[in-house]
Amino acid sequence: MDILINTGAVLLGLVFLYGGGHFLVAGAGGIAKKLKISAIVIGLTVVAFGTSAPELFVSSLSALKGLASISLGNVIGSNIINIALVLGLSAIFMPIPVSKAIVRRDTPIMFLSYGLLILSILLWGFTEEQASIINRVEGFILLGVLVVYILTLYRKNKTADQNGADLEVIDLHELDNVSADEPWIPLLGKTLGGIAALAFGAEILVNGASWLAIHVFNVSERFVGITIVAFGTSLPELVTSIVAMARKEADISVGNIIGSNIFNTLAVIGVTAVIQPLPVMFSQFSLDFLIMVAISTLLYLVFIVLGKIQRWTGGVFLALYIGYVIFLLQNASV
Repeated sequence: MDILINTGAVLLGLVFLYGGGHFLVAGAGGIAKKLKISAIVIGLTVVAFGTSAPELFVSSLSALKGLASISLGNVIGSNIINIALVLGLSAIFMPIPVSKAIVRRDTPIMFLSYGLLILSILLWGFTEEQASIINRVEGFILLGVLVVYILTLYRKNKTADQNGADLEVIDLHELDNVSADEPWIPLLGKTLGGIAALAFGAEILVNGASWLAIHVFNVSERFVGITIVAFGTSLPELVTSIVAMARKEADISVGNIIGSNIFNTLAVIGVTAVIQPLPVMFSQFSLDFLIMVAISTLLYLVFIVLGKIQRWTGGVFLALYIGYVIFLLQNASV
């Protein structure tokens, strides 16, 4: 019975996380429109943080519960899934063009965020016996870099196009069904309801996943964070990419993924570390960091050499992810 309850908790948690993120964007986006805030600003704040809200709530709650491996594993796993699984699947259905802005501006920022995260761990030791700490100061530094990036995007888009045409790392279609004419109370209800759903979803997902890891599968918290939890929190990106494919707007998919990885690394880890410093055994995640950087580097080379993500390259990314998961399964025991 406990197995069924905790499995159900994981599945229900995923539903609440997905729905909560959408309600938060709809409610907060509507409030912002009522206040006559531009689409660019809404996209860079409400939409960006709303779509990363599942990762943020899950990682923060995991850290508060002393489950730092799930917290960090969620971010690393989500970044890997976004590129290898989400972009891989999307490219198989439709080749994905890549803009110069993504290649020259956003992808290098993604690598910068990776470097800052790894550096923040290595600064405080990385031996088998010694846990590193991602402390509050480093959390604020990550958030500071994110603020600079957001301001850069804002200035670029304000001068280029008031409609945010160059804002490729944010999917402004999230605002299509957001209306400024909706009354205040329903908008506030959606916003608060979205936050409550995210908090509840994160709570039952983390509790259920950690229980299953210990009592059923005998696997590490790292494994649960990088696979099950990361897949669940990456569902918004997967759905957004599928919708983009259906709309024949493949270019949105790659921008959404690069933007998501930047926000995951800078915002999710940054906020989590400010709330609760993260003790990390670097040796536990060294392979995962290597895979994340290697897959991202391969993607960048595809951008430069091919100028688009072709179907066969999508197949390569998907195969790499499947191979990675098989390896994790073979080495999943505590």
